[in-house]
Amino acid sequence: MTGSTDNFMDGTAHIVVQAGSVRGGVHIKASPEQPLPLPRQLPARPWLLVGRDDEAAALDEAIRTGDLFVAAIDGPGGIGKTTLVLEWAYRHLDRFPDGQLFADLGGFGKGEPGPPPLTVLRGFLAALGVPASAVPTDTGAASALFRSLLAGRRILIVLDNAAVAAQVVPLLPAAAPAAVVVTSRQHLAGLGAGRVRRIRLGVLDRAGSAALLTENLGESAAGVEPAALNVLIDHCGGLPLALSIVAARASRHPGHPLSTMIDELGAAEAHLSGFDAGTESMRLQSVFSWSTSRLTPPQARAFRLVGTAPVAPLGQHAAASLLGLAPRRATVLLNELERANLLEEPTPRRYLMHALLRRHAGELAEEDEPTADRVAAVRRLTDSYLGTAYQADRLLFPYRTLVTLDHPAPGVSTALLTDESAALAWFSTEYDQLLALHRHAEQLGWWRHVWLLARLLDTYQHRWALLRDNVDTSRRGVAAAHALADRYAISLAERQLGRALTHAQRYDDARRHLNLALQAADDRDDTLAVAHTRHDLARLSSLVGEHDAALRHAREALRLYRDCGDPVGEAHALNRAARQLAELGDHQAARTAAQQALALHERNSDPAGSAATLDNLGHIARLLEQPDEAIEHYSRALADGGANPYLEAAMVEHLGDAHAAAGDDQRAGFAWQHALTLYEAQFRTAEARRVSNRILGLGGP
Repeated sequence: MTGSTDNFMDGTAHIVVQAGSVRGGVHIKASPEQPLPLPRQLPARPWLLVGRDDEAAALDEAIRTGDLFVAAIDGPGGIGKTTLVLEWAYRHLDRFPDGQLFADLGGFGKGEPGPPPLTVLRGFLAALGVPASAVPTDTGAASALFRSLLAGRRILIVLDNAAVAAQVVPLLPAAAPAAVVVTSRQHLAGLGAGRVRRIRLGVLDRAGSAALLTENLGESAAGVEPAALNVLIDHCGGLPLALSIVAARASRHPGHPLSTMIDELGAAEAHLSGFDAGTESMRLQSVFSWSTSRLTPPQARAFRLVGTAPVAPLGQHAAASLLGLAPRRATVLLNELERANLLEEPTPRRYLMHALLRRHAGELAEEDEPTADRVAAVRRLTDSYLGTAYQADRLLFPYRTLVTLDHPAPGVSTALLTDESAALAWFSTEYDQLLALHRHAEQLGWWRHVWLLARLLDTYQHRWALLRDNVDTSRRGVAAAHALADRYAISLAERQLGRALTHAQRYDDARRHLNLALQAADDRDDTLAVAHTRHDLARLSSLVGEHDAALRHAREALRLYRDCGDPVGEAHALNRAARQLAELGDHQAARTAAQQALALHERNSDPAGSAATLDNLGHIARLLEQPDEAIEHYSRALADGGANPYLEAAMVEHLGDAHAAAGDDQRAGFAWQHALTLYEAQFRTAEARRVSNRILGLGGP
């Protein structure tokens, strides 16, 4: 069949495009006439690009090796995707001598949706010299013509701001040497076919943030207030658009101090109002809304509630509880937000939202989520942490006095921990979140949560010598127990604080709180609580050199533990009594008591108790001038003691003492150096100073 015929060239040979009506197809043949115009459609070159060396290098390497066919660059709004692509394209114009095509697909922006693929194809084909009358009216046919024209040509196509893969697929050439770079706020999974180089653009590091802000402000202006500059960088969180907005605002009033913006940008109640340079594209709230407006109702609710969370990042069960959904359903939603670059998943099943996006989400939550729903979401989140912390604490020390948790509300999910290693790993991962929740619960007056979280943090904090934190959270626990007016909670909390202050070597305060705990236990006629408190008073008395009083407390605790039928407490009290007997010079009685304590600990399957008792037996052997036996006890204590850096530091120091007593200065020095490292890491300055002096006495290890 016949159709219209138009002529153009590919740069060397004239091309005749004959549009026929056979299934919408086109036919191309050569003709020696005028050359095809070379398209140069790239927008103006960005004047500044910083902090993107790795991403640019990845594209450079792909071109150098001939691997680049499609590069898909995604990241949240304001992250600088277009700036990176345009700067990179201008650096490599020589690689694409047949031209550059550019289209803004309008996937994320205000107003109407972006142009359909056929409209973009018409523009591209026109730029390649195809008359409008020869452009097929069918998207598939126009796409086929486009691919035919690009075959063998080194041309770059930049497709900016795509929302979905369906916008992009019809615009792709068939193969290299033509190349496509796509930017999107979404992870465009539909581009999986073909050779796709995926690059996710993250926030700038501190050096990149400083460079961007300084270059925009001018070095002289930025250098006037370096402290204010650093605070502004913190508020921007590495987001290039936020940094550019701050610079634009500052440039409007060059005589104003940078510090005048700090309070406005940092105020939580201000949300994002400070990040506004006067236009839609330079207003952070608007730019973010172009992403969130495309969310489905369940996705939008999840996004808003994540913005209400007082902690970040969120693990799977914590996030599911916040949303009030089963973990599997919550994970689906969170993964959808991650693909939309509204969340990150820095490690598997842990979700993190940029601080500025969290502000935006929180603002939307205040507008669209009832107050009761927001409070209920945070309470479910807190209950999730509480439930998992309860499991973890029991695994670390199953012999603690039991406390009961309230029945969790519907929608609360907790992680399942199976052993001590899992408990330690969970505490290590979630420790900062637990501290933040503890403070948040206190601010809300959730006193039972405050008391319980303080208690459940105690064992982990002691093991890892987090002594300052232990005192701080224990004080909060005491205040919460008194606010509850619960004598049982008061007894436990006061004793915990007294013990924490003892470890922190604040002995006068420790004695006061232990006596308050003893009084509360006596008032309740709680024999077991009295026994525990007597044991803690024995430890305190020993540390301040009151060994007779320490022995009396230890023996009273031992009697009460036996009356209560508590073999774990009995073993610990026996070991404490043994220590005091040794300090008072009755070494044989001390050894007998310690051996009885060790047998009980082994029967109770209490490795931490066994290690403490072996350490005590080592001390007794040293007093008896039997260093080889002491070394054997200390070595066994270290081997059997488990993960307890607080005790490990002391036991390694004691091992060094035993080696020194045996005349082995080299081994003594090595042990003391190890102890010094542990003490310094735990900020135990008095102990570190003591061991350092011993090392100096040897002339070094």
